[in-house]
Amino acid sequence: MTASYDKLKSKLATRTYIHDPADATVATKIAWVPMAANFLAKATLVSGTGILTFKIYAGVAATGGATLVKAHADPTVADAQGDMVTLEVSAEEVLAALAHAQYVSVELDCDAAGDIVAVDYIMDGALAGGGRFKYDGITADVIA
Repeated sequence: MTASYDKLKSKLATRTYIHDPADATVATKIAWVPMAANFLAKATLVSGTGILTFKIYAGVAATGGATLVKAHADPTVADAQGDMVTLEVSAEEVLAALAHAQYVSVELDCDAAGDIVAVDYIMDGALAGGGRFKYDGITADVIA
């Protein structure tokens, strides 16, 4: 029997960003995305010496206007290839930090300019009109 299921792809929106900082002295917002009911960020050190700061910010526009929502207690533990740190916030936490917030972003500060970090955004019912009702294709292929 062959079956095709898209249970998670119709509930969760996911996207991976590669952070390769040119200047390790500057904390960088990775990407602003529409806030969902829940937002999970995962940073995995691909190569380099480590992650110094890992935070989630809220904004009222896709261009930012950043307000800190949550910071990882100790991101510096991610100092070897494959180490991973995570942060999760709910819509309620985001709105408590910034009323009328509609977007979230992860901010990273790496230890060295040669560091490379894969940052995954995982959103419950987000993007493209997601939310309370689930539908197929919230997570789709991204080919650049």
